[in-house]
Amino acid sequence: MLRFFFHRPGRLGQSRARSKSGLFLGSLLALSAGGCHSARPKAPASEPVPQKASEDVPATLAQAPSPPILLQEVGFASPRAALYDTEADVYLVSNSNGAPTDADGNGFISRVSPEGALLTLKWIDGANGVGLDAPKGMALSGDKMYVADINVVRSFDRKSGEAVGKVAILGARSLEALALGPDGTLYASDSGLGKMKGKGDELQPTGTDAIYAIDPRGVSRTLVKGPELGQPTGLLAEAAGLWVTNLGGEVYRVAVDGQRAPGVRLPGARLQGLVETELGRLVIACDETSTVYIGKRPADAGADGVAPPATFTPLITDLPAPGQITYDRKRRQLVVPQVESNALYIQQIPAG
Repeated sequence: MLRFFFHRPGRLGQSRARSKSGLFLGSLLALSAGGCHSARPKAPASEPVPQKASEDVPATLAQAPSPPILLQEVGFASPRAALYDTEADVYLVSNSNGAPTDADGNGFISRVSPEGALLTLKWIDGANGVGLDAPKGMALSGDKMYVADINVVRSFDRKSGEAVGKVAILGARSLEALALGPDGTLYASDSGLGKMKGKGDELQPTGTDAIYAIDPRGVSRTLVKGPELGQPTGLLAEAAGLWVTNLGGEVYRVAVDGQRAPGVRLPGARLQGLVETELGRLVIACDETSTVYIGKRPADAGADGVAPPATFTPLITDLPAPGQITYDRKRRQLVVPQVESNALYIQQIPAG
């Protein structure tokens, strides 16, 4: 088993940050040939220069693809989700700029280069009247970008950022992630979290946990609903249905007919993101353990109704408050928004 150690760049005040340095495990991935990549190009002088890992790192880091990048202190405000736009070759970052369920009209979408330079802080700005409150998960389809925003799925022109439409999801309390299926169906997860009378500003489970489906015409329907979903967050769509992560710490599958298969539990709760590598492995961010995990898809249950155990191994540790992650297959870069530190973490991973 190969292990790679690196020092992380400093972060802003993190109440849950650990004192140990980050640990990068490559136990489930084969390293690509060629060893360490060359240094990344510097951003133009007119753009903020991304913060990189210290050069004073153990020699074993030379076996890893590259040091991480941490982009912070550039104006992010509670970045909740990241998305790679393959056509524009940019990373999009949604910022709730406040509480995740407050309809305050101040949310915004940022654009970041793959090298870690901020291109536009407020490419889409709720304060300019586009109706963006607390954006989270995003998805791309054709010339449109879709954004989950509390109880509405908003659509914008993929190139200009101009608002072009919206679909209200009746009964939704906190839309989290979006995923586009092969047939053009757009799926949206609702964690069911909301403010309750007499409970202050802290979000509480409301029991309205659900996954919704929106067809290409913009007509929405409930795919599956109920507290047994465990407050769904991350989504990964494929022909057979969806892979789902939840705040309870599970990853499970939901078929296109809404049937939920038995899931497996990860080492921690409050799972926040879900992406797939080029070889089909699942990468999942976990808030409780401040860890990003990688593993094979859980197998379906056998005749006894019990699924074989699935193993998820830590890929990146000591990464507090991760949001909805994205993966850049072109560069094999994992992009992780850090909600509490208002930062964006970019780490190239071995091929897998």
